[in-house]
Amino acid sequence: MEIRHLQMVKEVAASGNLTKAADRLYLTQSALSHQLKEIEGFFNTQLFIRDKKQMLLTDAGAVVLEAAEKILQEVAETRAKVKCLTDKEAGEVRLCTECYTSYHWLSGFLRAYREVYPKVEVKIDIEATHFAERHLLENKIDVAILEDGQNPKLDYTPLFQDEFVVIVAPDHEWARRGWVEIDEFAGQNYVMYNIPEEESSNFRMLFKNNRPQRVYKMTLTEGILEMVKAGMGVAMLPNWVIRPYLKSGELTAVSLTEKRLLRTWYAATLKNKQLPPYTDAFVEKLACYMKELDGYAVMCAA
Repeated sequence: MEIRHLQMVKEVAASGNLTKAADRLYLTQSALSHQLKEIEGFFNTQLFIRDKKQMLLTDAGAVVLEAAEKILQEVAETRAKVKCLTDKEAGEVRLCTECYTSYHWLSGFLRAYREVYPKVEVKIDIEATHFAERHLLENKIDVAILEDGQNPKLDYTPLFQDEFVVIVAPDHEWARRGWVEIDEFAGQNYVMYNIPEEESSNFRMLFKNNRPQRVYKMTLTEGILEMVKAGMGVAMLPNWVIRPYLKSGELTAVSLTEKRLLRTWYAATLKNKQLPPYTDAFVEKLACYMKELDGYAVMCAA
């Protein structure tokens, strides 16, 4: 039995007709019938019931079809992996950032990147979002977008800087303030993303020694902003998120402390790992892309 026999079983089952299957496989109907006899001889049983012009799977045929689909999938994946190893311009870049809302910049960047590396697939590891650095150190991803550049095992390429600001409704008592101090949050309702509080660096910083009056958790950024607009509480988000709302007057932004909360973002890679040219180019072009945005921060952290 050969791979071609498994492909034949899959096509005949899918089309239910020898003629259609032969056309898809670019074979004559007699050649396809011969292959069917070969595989039925290999298993010493009937795999298809010939009912007029239809080909119906037997129970044994269903078992062989299930195995064929798995084997063909394995062959395809293996072929792709080998191609990645032998083609210097083909492969994948496994990427993660430290926040779920950080990926909307990716589509614009990928268009430019794919013009240079059309054979490279960029895979985003959503599950690693709150553990991006750990997954990078374990070689589960190739590039992590991090706000902390302190680990000696990693190489860091600066991307951009943004600022976390306090978001309040226009009629809130803080709306006309230049800044607010951290200890003032204790008497406020706080609106945040729907994640465990211990996983939110913002929550841990604001409520290190106390608790908010009440916590509201929202899945989407839009939900957080709507809650703040309604006067249900205050939030803290990157300045780029709320810029359109500030122009419309729907929300007001206030700095956190007089010194402000500024963050620098980096593209991090493993220091002791030899990266393929397309991964080095990914980091280099991402840094250039961010600079071209003229300081417009396009990512956020939880």
